[in-house]
Amino acid sequence: MRKRDWLWLLAYPIYQTIGTIRHELGHAVAVLARGGEVLKFVILPGVKDGLFYFGYVRYSGEPHWLITAGPYLLDLLTFGVFFVLCMRLPFKRHWLWLNLVIFGLISPLVNSGYQYLKPLFGMVGDVPRLFEQLPGGVIHAYFIVTIGLYLAGLVWVFRRSRHMQSLRETNA
Repeated sequence: MRKRDWLWLLAYPIYQTIGTIRHELGHAVAVLARGGEVLKFVILPGVKDGLFYFGYVRYSGEPHWLITAGPYLLDLLTFGVFFVLCMRLPFKRHWLWLNLVIFGLISPLVNSGYQYLKPLFGMVGDVPRLFEQLPGGVIHAYFIVTIGLYLAGLVWVFRRSRHMQSLRETNA
């Protein structure tokens, strides 16, 4: 990472909005896959029933674990696709590579990690609902494995990036 890369933190509201879209899209796709109808798709932060939210999906049909887990399955898919892109494609523009890492690798980690830790602080959300719908061991195993995978993948991508950069400097 370069010092000027930290300036991308100023774009956090954009990253948060895109992450919220991906998260709520995970719910919406699962609703449609289960034959339900998406009644409301909200991606801007607000307060509903006295609770803060980044976004939400209101839908018809019965609650199902797949609808609740949709965003975390989409996180895993997103991470896999962007990991391959960041590892395989040559990037002439560092800022492009960095934004793909943020959108595709860091954002799924933050979303899954944040949602998994929310119950520890008594916060409501998807994960407490998952504990009502599935065995606790399955939920813990999924999040521990995927969060570990995300962390290992990020380390791998950043090490490769430094390695490739030092190779370019050596050949220059």
